[in-house]
Amino acid sequence: MLRPLKLKMQRAPQPAGPAATDLPVASVWVDTAIPTLTEPFSYLIPEQLSSQVSIGSRVQVPFKDKHLEGIVIDRTALTTDVRELKSIYKLLGEYPVASAETLELISLTASFWGGSPYDVIRSAIPPRVASAEKGLSVAAKPSTPKSEGVATFHLLPPKLDPISALCSLVLSRKSNGVKLIIVPTARDLLRLGASLAEQDVEFTSLDSNLPRADRYRNFLFASLGAANIVIGMRGAIFAPIPGLSEIYLHQENSEHYYERRTPYWNTREVAWIRSKLSNLDLHFTGYVPSLDVAIDIDKKEITYQAPREKISVLAQESSNGELIPSKIYQQVRKAIATGPVLFLVPAKGYATAISCAKCRNIAICECGGKLSKSSAKSEPTCVLCSKRYLNWKCGWCGEARVFLTSRGIERFAEEIGRSFPNQIVIQSTASDPRDSVSSEPALVISTPGVEPIAVEGYAAVVMLQVDRFLSSSASNGVERAYSNFFAASALISDAGVIALVSDDGSPITSALTTWNPATISKREIEQRISLRLPPISGAVQVVADSAELVRLKSALESATEESRAPKSLRVYGPTAGEGAKLTLLVDATEQIELVSLLREINKRRAISKKLLLAYRVNPYSLD
Repeated sequence: MLRPLKLKMQRAPQPAGPAATDLPVASVWVDTAIPTLTEPFSYLIPEQLSSQVSIGSRVQVPFKDKHLEGIVIDRTALTTDVRELKSIYKLLGEYPVASAETLELISLTASFWGGSPYDVIRSAIPPRVASAEKGLSVAAKPSTPKSEGVATFHLLPPKLDPISALCSLVLSRKSNGVKLIIVPTARDLLRLGASLAEQDVEFTSLDSNLPRADRYRNFLFASLGAANIVIGMRGAIFAPIPGLSEIYLHQENSEHYYERRTPYWNTREVAWIRSKLSNLDLHFTGYVPSLDVAIDIDKKEITYQAPREKISVLAQESSNGELIPSKIYQQVRKAIATGPVLFLVPAKGYATAISCAKCRNIAICECGGKLSKSSAKSEPTCVLCSKRYLNWKCGWCGEARVFLTSRGIERFAEEIGRSFPNQIVIQSTASDPRDSVSSEPALVISTPGVEPIAVEGYAAVVMLQVDRFLSSSASNGVERAYSNFFAASALISDAGVIALVSDDGSPITSALTTWNPATISKREIEQRISLRLPPISGAVQVVADSAELVRLKSALESATEESRAPKSLRVYGPTAGEGAKLTLLVDATEQIELVSLLREINKRRAISKKLLLAYRVNPYSLD
C-alpha cells in the first residue's frame, strides 16, 4: 500500500517590524559561497534589534530563498525606498566578532589576494558556539597606547631554543598595550604556551586545534579586551584585540604562514598591512630573514638587530662518497661521549630514488614514474602508480643490483647507526616528530623543521649532504636551506660544534661562524634583481586545465599589447601534465591591477557558467 505524500512544512519568516529610527541601513558581507560576489549588500535593521546591531555583529539575513550568515560592516542613514530593502532576520550572538580596524584589514586582504571577504573571514573568525557566550563579562575597553609603528627584525641567538629566545624577547620589552604573538605551527604554539605558563605569565590562546567552544570563548575573551598577551597561529593576525600595541611574528619566513585556502594570503604581509593601518610595533624573528624582509632591511624600513656571536664550525667535503668524512667522524666520536649529536638530513623515507648499480641508469617504472625503496628489504616501488617490482632488473643492461641514488632518513639512520655502534638512534620526521631528547648520548637524525630540543643542547650538530640541500629546484630553495642550517645550528650547547659535509669555502661556513646571514641574503637579492624574480617582481600563479591556460596566455598577451593589462606583465608556461600552471610576473606597482584583471575574468566566466580560474598571489614558491 502506497503511503500518502507529506508536504514539506513551510515556515514563515519572523516579522521584521518597523525599521530602526537611527541609522537604519546595514551594509553586510553575506556568506553566499559565490566567490565572485565580493560587494556588501544593504539590509534594513529592525527597531527591535537596533540597540544590539553594531559594526562587527554577526547576523542572519535573507538572500534569495535562504537565510545566510553575514557580518555588519557599517550602519548608514536611509538613502533609498524602504520597500526595496529586506530586513535583517536575526542577530547571531551577543558580541561583535570584528572591529572596524579588522574589517578594513579583511577587506584589504581580500582585495590584494583576489578573494572575497568571506573567504578571509572563514580563516579569521571562528564559528559561533552559543554556549561559549554564557558567563562572559565585558571588560572595560583598554585605550590603545601610543606606538611608534616601528618594524624590527630580531635575529634569533644560537645556543638557545627558538621558543625560549622568543619568550625572552617578548618579556624583556615593557609595553602598556596588548601583545599579539604568532607562531607558525601547533607544535610551536604548545611550546610557547608551556614556556609562558612556567614563568607565570597569563595569556589567551587562539589555538585553532582547541575544541570549538573553547576556541570561540578564547576569541571573545581577547576581543573584549580581557587579555594582555594573546598567542595563536596565522589566523590570529585578524583577531580584534582592543589596546593592541605590538605584533610578534616568530620565524617569519615559515611556509606555514601561507594560508592553505583561497585566497591564499600570507601572515607576514597581513601583519605588515595591519601594523601600518593601526600604527603598531611589528617584530619579526628568525634565523635568516625572508627576501621580502631583507629587502626592507636594506631600504631601512625595517630595523635589524642581531647578537654578536662566534661559533665553532668544521667543514669537510666528502671526497670518496663517504657519508661522514674523517675529520667530522672524529669530531662526532668525541662529542657523543658528552651528549646527544644531531644529524640534519635532507629527505624522509629510505631511498627516494634508485638506479642500476652497474650502469647507473635511473630506475623507471613502465608508467614513467621513478622507483623508490621504503626500507632495506622492501621491493622497488613506483612513486606514481605504486607498482612493485619483486625481481627488478635494469632495462638497459639487465643488472639486478640496486644503487641508492638519493638516501632518505631511514637509510641515513641505518648507516649512521653502523658507523657508531652501541649508540641510541632517534629519528624525527614531519610525520613522526620528537619534541625533545635528554642530555644522554644519542644519535638524533632529523629532517628540517622538526629537530627535537636537547635539554642541555647538542654536543654537535652535523649537516649531511649540504650540496643536496642547496640544489633544490624550488625558487626559494637556497633561502630555505640556509634557514634550516641556522635553525638546527642554534640548538648546540655552549661547548657544541657545528659540522658541515661541504666544501670549506662554502658561504654557509663563514655565515654560521659569525652568526650573520647578511651576506647570504645580499647575494640572493642581487640575483633576484638581475633576473627580475619575486620578491623584486609580483607573482601570480594560475592553475587550470592545460588547454584553458593556453587560451588564457594568448588572451593576456593580446591584452598587454592593447594596454588592457599591465605593461610589465610577463607570462611563463603553462607547465605540462596534470595540475598545469601559468606563472605571471609583473612589476610590484602593477600587481593590484593584474589581480583586478583576473577577478574580472572570473566574473565573466561565472556569467558564462564556466569553471573559475584558481590563482595564488605571491605564492611561497613558484615550483
